[in-house]
Amino acid sequence: MITKTKRLVLPRTIKIARKTHFWGASASPGKHDREHSIPLLILLRDYLHLGDKEREIARMLANRQVAVDGKVVREKRFGVGFMDVVSILPTGEHFRITYDTLGRLVPVRIEEGEAQIKPLRIKGKRSIDNSRFQITFHDGRNMITQDKDLRPGDVVIFDLKSRSVVEKLKFQPGNRAFLTGGSHVGEIGTIKKIEVKESSHANLVHFEEGFSTVQDYAFVISSPKYSFNIKVQGGAQS
Repeated sequence: MITKTKRLVLPRTIKIARKTHFWGASASPGKHDREHSIPLLILLRDYLHLGDKEREIARMLANRQVAVDGKVVREKRFGVGFMDVVSILPTGEHFRITYDTLGRLVPVRIEEGEAQIKPLRIKGKRSIDNSRFQITFHDGRNMITQDKDLRPGDVVIFDLKSRSVVEKLKFQPGNRAFLTGGSHVGEIGTIKKIEVKESSHANLVHFEEGFSTVQDYAFVISSPKYSFNIKVQGGAQS
C-alpha cells in the first residue's frame, strides 16, 4: 500500500512547505474526502511541530496521546477536516480545524469548554418510517431523529461528550455563515437571500456584505439566539 505522497501534489487545502522535503503523506479514506482533510502526521509534525520525524509522531499516536472529537486515534494517516477537534491529551491542548482566507485548512487553538462541542452541517435527510429520520452530517456522522424541522443546510451544535444536540441553527436569511469555499472562503457573512434554482444548478446564497456563493459553501454559525465562536484566519503564504 502506498502511504506517501509527493509534497508538490498534496491538496492545496494543506498548508505545508512543498519544496523543503520530497515526501508528504496522504489521508486515508475516512469521514472527510482527501481534498479537504489533513493527515494527522502532517498536522502534528508540520503544523503543530510536536515532532521532527515521522517515527516521533507515530510514537505519540501509538501511546494514545491524540484524540479527534473526543476519541483516541492511533492512525497517522487519519484525516481531520473542517470543524474537527484535535486534542493533545498529555498537555490538555485543543485545536479546531478551520479554513483560512486562502482556502487552506488550519488548526486554531481553543479552550477546553469549546472542545466539547462541534457544529455539524446537515448534508442529507431521509425518512426511515412515519416518525423517524436519518440525518447525515458533513463529517460522515449519522443520527436518527424525530425532528421534522431539520433540513439539509441547517447546522446543529453537537455535544461530543453526551453525544446530543444542544442547539439548532437554521439555514435562513438573517443568520450568519462561515464560507468553506469559493472566492470568499474563510470569511463570515450574513445571509440576505437564498436563491433556489429549479435546474440542476446549485442554489445561490446572497449575503448582506455584497457577495454570493453556492449553498454548499455556506456553513451557518449563528442566529439571533446563538452564536458559535469562530474567527476569520488570515491567509499568510507558506
